[in-house]
This record gives sequence, C-alpha cells and structure tokens, in this order.
Amino acid sequence: MSPINTDTSFIENRAPNVAVQFRDRVRQSPDREAYRYPSADGQPWTSMTWKETGDRVEKLAAGLLALGVQSEQRVGIASGTRVEWILADLAVMCAGAATTTVYPSTIAADVAYILSDSESRVVFAEDEEQLTKLQEHRSELPHLEKVVLFEGSGDGDWVISLDDLSALGEKHLADNADAVQ
Repeated sequence: MSPINTDTSFIENRAPNVAVQFRDRVRQSPDREAYRYPSADGQPWTSMTWKETGDRVEKLAAGLLALGVQSEQRVGIASGTRVEWILADLAVMCAGAATTTVYPSTIAADVAYILSDSESRVVFAEDEEQLTKLQEHRSELPHLEKVVLFEGSGDGDWVISLDDLSALGEKHLADNADAVQ
C-alpha cells in the first residue's frame, strides 16, 4: 500500500486561473509547438508555436476589450472544434470574460435562448450558417453587440471578421500596451 500524500502546498502555489497558466506556458516555451491543425492551402498541417499563439490571443483579447467586454461578462462561441475556437476561448479568458459555448448543431431558437440567457455581449460564429441563426433571432438578443466570424468578412457593423477583431486589438494595444496584462 502506498503512503498517503498529505502535502497540499501545490494548491497554494497554483496559478489563479487558466489565463495565467496560458501566459506562463507562452513565456516558458515560446518556440515549442503549441498546436498543429489542418491547413487550408492544401498542405496537410500547419504548426503554431506558443509565441505565435500568445501573440494571436493577445490581439484577440485586446480586441474584445476594445469592444467593451468587461470582467466576467459572457462571450459566446458558436462553432465546431477548430484552432480558431481555441484562440477565441483563450482570448475570452485573457480578457477576463467567460465563455458561453454553443454547439454548431444547436437550432436557431435554442442558440438565441442560450446567448440571451447568458447575456453574451459578443459571439464568435464559425460561418454563415451560424451567423444566419443569430440574424434570424437578433431581436431576441438585446445584449449582443457584435458577431465575429471565423469564416467570412462580415458587414463592418454588427458582424466583423476575426482579422477585423485582431486589427482592433492591435490598435488597442498600441494605445494601451498592458491592456491584457
């Protein structure tokens, strides 16, 4: 029989949240591979280091802050599993907000209910199919101020692209270098 370990010091010394753990990982191993995901250009896989991941997440998190997302407010993600989902979720945490997940197969009325009930301020939507669900029930989403598309360009108003959010974040960081810290 193994002796019982009663040392609980690891609890006292743990990171306070996942965002801190993520930032520590980026700092400790910037050049190591963080993710490998299917490539869109016909190549089998694309690799992303922890530094590249950290840079992308920081810009997205700053973009959320620039949109007015505040601590503990909800940000939805309506998407299947993909690298952009991971980046969005990490950005939400690094912005101090909380993620509300929506399965991509969820019917439009239920998507509206989930996002309305959670009072989500921003939603990351995978594609036009997910966007259509939001547009069909826009009047039921009083707190939803912006939709960020993983695929697509948006309308420049209620709907923006992931690249638009990143550019917004880059500008926010230029004015507030420690915004995501």
